[in-house]
Amino acid sequence: MFRKLFIVWSLCLLLGSSVQAQGSPEGVVTRFLDSWKGKNYQEMYNLISTQSQELYSFPVFETNYTTVDSATGMTDLTYEITEVKPQGQTTAVTYDLTLSSAIYSPIVDPQRVMRLVQTSDGWRVAWSTMDIFDGIAAGTQLRSVGQRDTRANIYDRQGDPVVEENGTVAAIYLQRQTMFDEAGCIDLISTLLRRQRSEMVTLFGRFLPDAVFYVGDMDVDVYNSRQQDLIDVCGTVRTSERQTRHYYRGNAVSHVTGYVGQLPADDIQSWLDRGYQPGDLIGRLGIELAFEDVLSGQAESLLRITDSSGTVIRELGSTTGSPSQPVMLTIDRDLQLAVAQALADAFNFAGDSWGSPDVAPGGAAIVMDIHSGAILAMSSYPLYEPDIFNPDTECCGLIPASDRIAEIFGGDSRRPIFNRALQGEYTPGSVFKVITLAATSEEGIWGPDQIFPCTLTWDGTPYGDTVGYERKDWRFTDELEPAGDINMQQALTTSCNPFFWQMGAQLFNLREPGTLDDYARRMGFGSPTGIDYYGTEADGNLPVPANPSEAINEAIGQGDIQVTLMQMVRMVAGIANGGKLYKPYLVQRVGGMDGMPLTQEFEPEVVGEMNFSDQTMKTIYDGMCQVTQDEFLGTAVWPFEDTPYWVCGKTGTAQTGRYSNAWFIAFAPAEDPQIAVAVLVEQAGLEGSQVAAPITRRIMDFYFNAPFWNYPPLWLDPFTPLTVPEGAAPGA
Repeated sequence: MFRKLFIVWSLCLLLGSSVQAQGSPEGVVTRFLDSWKGKNYQEMYNLISTQSQELYSFPVFETNYTTVDSATGMTDLTYEITEVKPQGQTTAVTYDLTLSSAIYSPIVDPQRVMRLVQTSDGWRVAWSTMDIFDGIAAGTQLRSVGQRDTRANIYDRQGDPVVEENGTVAAIYLQRQTMFDEAGCIDLISTLLRRQRSEMVTLFGRFLPDAVFYVGDMDVDVYNSRQQDLIDVCGTVRTSERQTRHYYRGNAVSHVTGYVGQLPADDIQSWLDRGYQPGDLIGRLGIELAFEDVLSGQAESLLRITDSSGTVIRELGSTTGSPSQPVMLTIDRDLQLAVAQALADAFNFAGDSWGSPDVAPGGAAIVMDIHSGAILAMSSYPLYEPDIFNPDTECCGLIPASDRIAEIFGGDSRRPIFNRALQGEYTPGSVFKVITLAATSEEGIWGPDQIFPCTLTWDGTPYGDTVGYERKDWRFTDELEPAGDINMQQALTTSCNPFFWQMGAQLFNLREPGTLDDYARRMGFGSPTGIDYYGTEADGNLPVPANPSEAINEAIGQGDIQVTLMQMVRMVAGIANGGKLYKPYLVQRVGGMDGMPLTQEFEPEVVGEMNFSDQTMKTIYDGMCQVTQDEFLGTAVWPFEDTPYWVCGKTGTAQTGRYSNAWFIAFAPAEDPQIAVAVLVEQAGLEGSQVAAPITRRIMDFYFNAPFWNYPPLWLDPFTPLTVPEGAAPGA
């Protein structure tokens, strides 16, 4: 009994001591500072005296602390109470405070004094703004002052600038009444600026004949070399040079580099917390955003308490900063320009046909080094002008920049800001037959020497097809003779739909429903490739067919299958290099230029192996190489006639809900492959051989230094979309 009473008495003594400690001046200070550490401002406010609460409402109190916490970038708070000095009904508690910051070096504030008063509710803090930091009072403010290093440049693989800080551009102004040939002037300006001709027609039409108007920025060397051409057709040409963050050839690399702009209004606080100042420019997309910390460096800054006149009352913290560092890309800027120009020229040349904004919304092209996964060029069309996001563009009278930005982000149905090379998911059509052939060969469904009768029609009923009609080959649609008896390699060369329909059905029936999808994943589809600088790379879609009819459709790249252009070019590179799937990459190194040390270097990375038999690889390889050579079976012979190099490729014409997508994928040269190329024109309404293959030819000509090839006259014909009869397949 005595033992139980002793335990109860001891517990009461301990609880009494704990309550007394919490209610003591030292306990109140501890609770107050712990609440500050946890940013529990309401609990802090509850611990201040009634008189202090009458002087400072909770919103005012809270704002004082949130402002300081934000300005300092507070991440932690530690303290040590060093003295408690009672003075009648008041007590002074002395403590040392250290505030850790995400921006500045630790802010050490020793020998702080917090005064407390005895109230009916116990000890309470007699609070004023000086309890935040000594020196903070009415009329003072926290100011961060400092200087951020000049933003670093971005270079191509040869060390030539792609984005240059303080580069010089020439703003071009024209006047319609001085033009000798307005239509010719529009053509020339559209070509030089890689803008769609219809867009420039609209721009010119906004102005009266005597108005002088701005049409765009041009690299100074381009203007100098084409000045006489401009004068000959455009008449009076006025220019105004200015220094800015200069993007090579304006829009030629826009979907790679991205752009810089002002701090985003909806997220400005997070940037301020990182040490940026209002008015700073930051990377908003692409490499500019992904490597923002590297390109901008860390500002060296001081955090000060100043009065209304700017007089420094106290310096609280500082950061030493770090210099900006240049970034070197894998891009070859000359090839990049050629690819961007090839797309722009194609859409303008075919502007009254498939290239009209009312037909094809856009397109994209990628060139990859097959031995490393390095991206040598990547372009998405329509292009956009990165410099319009820079406030200094307003100096040149763009019509106006805010309107053009609004168009880019939603007003233009073609979505210029959308990177079709990485973000677009597309029905592949016949280019998917490469995967179907790989699965067929590896699974032993068909042998390399077996003969298949490629007729104009195919009845899938014996294989479980339930469409209710005979399917018709693309040669039926194009009114061509049947391909006849062919082997497996030739089936790929001629894109024989009956062969691939039957193989799709047999893969489903004789193996597993998901067999074809498994091979597609093995070849790099169904998930992002890992080129994640942008954070928005699409996955694609590989649905498992539920029945033979779905499997038959998917075997020719139709149905719900979707792929990305980046996945497709990597697959082509894998075929060309013997089966290796590289992680695509755009950045070669950080630093190592402009007097800066090399701080990071990126190496080729194999992330997968196809692991196909030599026979399978040879069948695919040879089948693609005959696409441009076999006069009867090849589906893309005419675009590559008389080339001094041998292209191996595959055409694709994919049915969509509107017009067909036009594809061409290729590697070259056949004897010793170096590059893989993938070209897509979205909803072109024509066959891949008619649209995507000629664009590929233009790109290949530049890469192999071959004579310039003119785009085909058929693009000048009035647009007539490919008509696919019921039950028929689209073009090859």
